[in-house]
Amino acid sequence: MKKNLVLVLFAVLCAACTSQPAQAVTFDPNVRYSREVINARMTSWKNKDTRVGFPNANSTNGSTTPVNKAATWDYVPGVVAKGILDCWEYYQDSAWANAWYEGLRDWGLDKTAENEGGSLDDLNCTKVFFGLYDGAKPGGKYENSSNATYFMTQMERGAAGIADHKNKYSISGTSSSADGGWYHKSNYGNQMWCDGAYMGPALLAQLLAYGATGETSLSWSDVVTQFTASWNGLWDSDAKLLWHCFSTDKSTGGAGGWYYADGLAKQGGGYHSAEYWGRADGWYIMALVDVLEAMEKAGKKNDSDFTLLQGYLTQLAAGLVARQDATTGCWYQLLQYGADKCATRGEDATGSSTYKNNNPQCNYLESSGSCLITAALLKGTRLGYINQAAAGKKGYEGIINTFLSGSAGSYELTSSCQSAGLGSDRNGTAAYYLIGKDVPIQNDSEGKVLGAFLMAAVEYERAYPPKAAAGNECNCLRVSIE
Repeated sequence: MKKNLVLVLFAVLCAACTSQPAQAVTFDPNVRYSREVINARMTSWKNKDTRVGFPNANSTNGSTTPVNKAATWDYVPGVVAKGILDCWEYYQDSAWANAWYEGLRDWGLDKTAENEGGSLDDLNCTKVFFGLYDGAKPGGKYENSSNATYFMTQMERGAAGIADHKNKYSISGTSSSADGGWYHKSNYGNQMWCDGAYMGPALLAQLLAYGATGETSLSWSDVVTQFTASWNGLWDSDAKLLWHCFSTDKSTGGAGGWYYADGLAKQGGGYHSAEYWGRADGWYIMALVDVLEAMEKAGKKNDSDFTLLQGYLTQLAAGLVARQDATTGCWYQLLQYGADKCATRGEDATGSSTYKNNNPQCNYLESSGSCLITAALLKGTRLGYINQAAAGKKGYEGIINTFLSGSAGSYELTSSCQSAGLGSDRNGTAAYYLIGKDVPIQNDSEGKVLGAFLMAAVEYERAYPPKAAAGNECNCLRVSIE
């Protein structure tokens, strides 16, 4: 009895230390949160610990000039820019959206896509040029042949980068279903990560749909190979979730022993990690939806490969919906646990340097993963690939109620895991994902949640358009009829 009381007390203390920041927002179906958050945060958001931003003449936070104009070329500013451009493409006939494109156009004209491999994360930033090209192409809102040519050239550079990555960093010689799979990064030898599905093959699918592969020999079979290889190594048919990562080779990567945790057996030609991380599964399900959309645009909806990937999407969506928190509609940092899964430094003997402090930390509702999953459920339903409208709607309303704080003009997105990886002293245990030294909780609109939120917001607003504000805008734009 005494032991049980101690456990209950520990859980209560952990719940207190992981409680969400004070919230000032209650979901209002007639607020365009995409617009409000872009205008509040476009000029000022976080890339990990660095505050950066994009130009936005409609800024409501007191500045049209960005704080430390986003200079780095990696997936974080790329995800934020893509989220903003997704919103602009839907609302481009509304005058108030013009400043979003104009700010990102000027930023994009100053950027050059990677044309060498080594990091799928960095290559993913090429996606910025899709929306920019759509604005500048013939018939586009901002038609400009010079700009359109520049943006197409950058897409082709990104394709060259993927081809280079494929040639240098592909799994080979394992005689397994993982052969041909791309390393997530050059220094993660023989490893495939959930994140990589969004960063690499989803990008390639969209490049193929745009006809922007340049002089490369890349094809749809390359896209499908990445998903079959990663699915076979990551999918847990019992939990109906994806492990974060797997490796085909015990001798490369995983120095922290992440694929030996809990005596894990070999699966699908590789050794998988021990936990189901919410944002990792979020990247993967978003990748599947984007790839299916690209295949449909390319006239491949009747192909067997389309059916195969749609089957993956259906299974993963069902598994994630089964883990949706019944009260809030959101998802936990570690998908298979609730708030009673807690960690303290020293409970795992695989290296104390893994842990950042002595404070207990319990599993928590995490915003970036919740936003990615919600965006995928809503978009996948809109495009007819899955039927998860109720879960998507509940997820989005829960995101507003749980993770949006402040008020109009000063909104912030809270409770986002800054980062999580595997290898070195990042041992992939549950404790690592909760108290790891590089996984702090960000409460000031870190880029990964900001971009993912905008993807979810515009999908919700497509499905459930807010009522018009008093005579100053039209709500009929691109409304889906159900």
